[in-house]
Amino acid sequence: MKMETVGVLLSKREWSKLLNKKSKNDEIWHIYDRKGKELNLNIQFFTLSDISLESLKTQAIELQNNSIIKETIDIPSIIYNPTMFYKKKNIKKLRELSNHPKFQVLNEHHIIKKKELGALIDSYSDIKIDFDEENDANNTLFSLYVLGQKKLNNKWKSPIMYAKDSNQKLYYLEDASMDVLWEHCQKVLDIIQFYYPGIFEIGIVFSLNENGFYSLKSTCSINTIVKDFFGWNTEMCENICKFPFQVAKEILQEKNTHDEISNEYSLENLSQTTKRLSSPGSEDDLIIPSNEDSIHHWIKLKEYQDEEMCLKLPMLRSNLIISNPISIQFGIKEHTCKIDLIERDIRLNRNSFTEPAEVLISSSLIKKLHIPIDLIYQLKISKDKAIIGPSIGLLLGEKNQLYNPTYMEKYSDRFREYEKFGGLVMAFSTRSIDWEEKIAYGMLYDPTQKKWRYDSAPIPAALYRRNFHQNFDRISQLIEMTNKNLFNSHFFKKSDLILLKDEKEIRNHVPATYLLKKVEDLIEFIHDRERIILKPVSLSRGRGIFTLEKNHELAEGYILYEHQNEFLLRHLIPDNKALEEMFIKLNLLNKHYLYQTYIPLLKLNNRPLDVRVVMQKYDIKSWKCTGIECRVAGENEVLTNIARGGEAMTLEEVVIGSGIDQSFDKIYESIINLCQKFCHLIDRKDEHYAEFGLDIGLDQEGYPWIIEANIFPSFKGFKEMDYEMYLKIRSQPIFYAVHIQGFSVSESEGGNSHETYYKNNFYS
Repeated sequence: MKMETVGVLLSKREWSKLLNKKSKNDEIWHIYDRKGKELNLNIQFFTLSDISLESLKTQAIELQNNSIIKETIDIPSIIYNPTMFYKKKNIKKLRELSNHPKFQVLNEHHIIKKKELGALIDSYSDIKIDFDEENDANNTLFSLYVLGQKKLNNKWKSPIMYAKDSNQKLYYLEDASMDVLWEHCQKVLDIIQFYYPGIFEIGIVFSLNENGFYSLKSTCSINTIVKDFFGWNTEMCENICKFPFQVAKEILQEKNTHDEISNEYSLENLSQTTKRLSSPGSEDDLIIPSNEDSIHHWIKLKEYQDEEMCLKLPMLRSNLIISNPISIQFGIKEHTCKIDLIERDIRLNRNSFTEPAEVLISSSLIKKLHIPIDLIYQLKISKDKAIIGPSIGLLLGEKNQLYNPTYMEKYSDRFREYEKFGGLVMAFSTRSIDWEEKIAYGMLYDPTQKKWRYDSAPIPAALYRRNFHQNFDRISQLIEMTNKNLFNSHFFKKSDLILLKDEKEIRNHVPATYLLKKVEDLIEFIHDRERIILKPVSLSRGRGIFTLEKNHELAEGYILYEHQNEFLLRHLIPDNKALEEMFIKLNLLNKHYLYQTYIPLLKLNNRPLDVRVVMQKYDIKSWKCTGIECRVAGENEVLTNIARGGEAMTLEEVVIGSGIDQSFDKIYESIINLCQKFCHLIDRKDEHYAEFGLDIGLDQEGYPWIIEANIFPSFKGFKEMDYEMYLKIRSQPIFYAVHIQGFSVSESEGGNSHETYYKNNFYS
């Protein structure tokens, strides 16, 4: 039977000791090797500094019969990391490795900062743990260590609990009283698995004081615990060291049977699909004292204790006949509940965000729907269904260790008008989802505090994708579960514009563009066009851009301009062969580049400019321009990006200042018409888009060209030029998320649901 390979990351120091045979046969890495071989696994040791993520190879050490074999290997698909890294370059490399789709790292990181762990635990009222105060160190008799190791099914086990005194002497904890400690740890670990899914092993450290009380002190790495046991209890040490390879073996076995593993979650967990509840027939229909198809109100939920799934509504002035029981939905979770009416009227002329109707909800229904009750919601009731919402999700990337309430502060300006729509706003990663229960764990926006807090809720009914380095299978699952209400569903790369260049609506406005595959094709192209621009397919903000032009002083010469962050490099290239050699040196042929005709841009004071047009959706079919800025290149710059020192100005300012022989109105109209054509063309594709930053180049005659279409545009220029416009642009995707769920956005600050905000906020 063929042995599968698992990699083990070592520090540079440990690698050198192993390579130079400066260690004895009973060092920790020998235990790793021995335990791996017991499971028929080939163990390869390597360091982060030896890994190449371009070639996907690494220098590695294999132990064979007391011999050390050093060789270059393909990076194994499963990598166990027992090592704490402290240098920034190593941490960055580890993150890149962890986020690479070909690899799974067991222990992407090892510890959780005390402040972040405290905030996380404080968010869950059922976890009752005191935290160690810094000034209590002198009162500590023992430090108590609890090891958690996570299985592939996300269940944690603890092979050992032990104590360490001030003299570093170790003691087993086997007393039955420690069961309570483990119960507390189990709750903490169950939360950690969703917020820090890259952790497979972690130590939780408590302080035991003179009075017999313990408090949480910190977390520690698996390496700390293994080193404690290495010189104390070899048998236990070997059991601890074997565990990660058992997990790796399970992952490899599932891969070999074609059950794909997406990071920590198996396909079995991901295969849960949304089950729509059919509205049950009933002989107990309610007639609620209008002729509408649905009723729609602002509500505040109040819990009452009842094991029956029930919602108690005030008397509604409507003739709508609804089923009873009825299907009720929050996020993507649905359940059947009973509707009761209570003797209290909703005053429609006063019903608003600030004066919501009180709706009683049974404790059992709260638990079933997993609904936070400290928010103001909208309630929409039709004949056979009630929906509490809106529920809006910000879909983050997969660097879960970075996401915390402080990180989320940069999103808060999107919710300055929260009172116009209310409901749930959750930010989370696809890695932080309980797929079986359809619950997302992340940060909830608290509109009262205007801050973010750790919390959990059902997967929201509309998702705004904010990152494109995510697992494809999980994104596909969410698209299905939200009934395609995940918008910006696909990363629109620069190369995707090539696929649209022959569409009749825009083909006369897209520069000739090709993927860089052969230098010969590029040479033929530049001989026809004289000057071209080369761009990396996936980078933005002017990074990685080159311009290439013919050097007319030489028969076959070229000038290649390399646009660095702070300066411009100019390469004089004598002939075609030298050009190919330069491309090889710069590794352009392996970095997914495209090249296109260089458009001689309109200039202001001899500085090139282009136009950034923000196109955003109002509803599922309607696109509006929510902002236009002109980006004028910095002094002696060719590129216009704000990140490269460009200046933001209004379109009217640059049209007048450039002296072009065309009116502002005519140029404005041509730009908007072109952008509308692009967006309506995009709507005919399979993906769900709701926002684009279109870079429009105006040539020296004022003719508009689509240079790029950015699905993740920067609004830095708008922020500096017109802050109110910037805030409206930031808010618009949130308003769109509200509308595609069938809820309203109010015009007034009080949140009157009968008024809509869409009046004069957009360019027509």
